[in-house]
Amino acid sequence: MDIGTVNHEVDFCKVYDMETKEKVERILLKNRISYFAEWEEKGLNSLLFFRKPRGKSACIFRIHSDEVPKAKQLLAPVLGSKIKGTGGND
Repeated sequence: MDIGTVNHEVDFCKVYDMETKEKVERILLKNRISYFAEWEEKGLNSLLFFRKPRGKSACIFRIHSDEVPKAKQLLAPVLGSKIKGTGGND
């Protein structure tokens, strides 16, 4: 169920490995940027089990739209081209 933007929350980036996910989390927390991270897993396992996905699953970070410029600057060295557009449709 996609409910779209909530409280000015936008999709910020998508990462595919735990190491990058942890780096992003550390930087956001250190700079007091509130975020929501959600694993995107396709297939039957995502419906049956509530656990960290395996394989090529993606973790999507969502942040408040006002924090996007600051987060882009802070995370550019870590993410490069993984930063999504801020329209919420990317």
